[in-house]
Amino acid sequence: MKSNTTEVLTPSHKYWPALRQRLNDVLVTYVNSKPHSKCQGDLSQTIKILRSLHNIDVEETIILFQGLECFCDCEVLIGAAKKWNNK
Repeated sequence: MKSNTTEVLTPSHKYWPALRQRLNDVLVTYVNSKPHSKCQGDLSQTIKILRSLHNIDVEETIILFQGLECFCDCEVLIGAAKKWNNK
């Protein structure tokens, strides 16, 4: 049974900047001063980060991201907030 204290991490949540920064740190690398993504085409890094955040409902947050058409880590990093704000 889930605790009533868990929350869905939306782009308006206080942890959103932390998620974005940590995703950026693991996904973006620079080659010849140009950014390149190390995205693996899934949400593995997003899930790993969400699990490390206090009181976040990982399953419901992933459902939200998929509803925003974010099916991989780079789509969460780049598009989730824009899609959230435009819904």
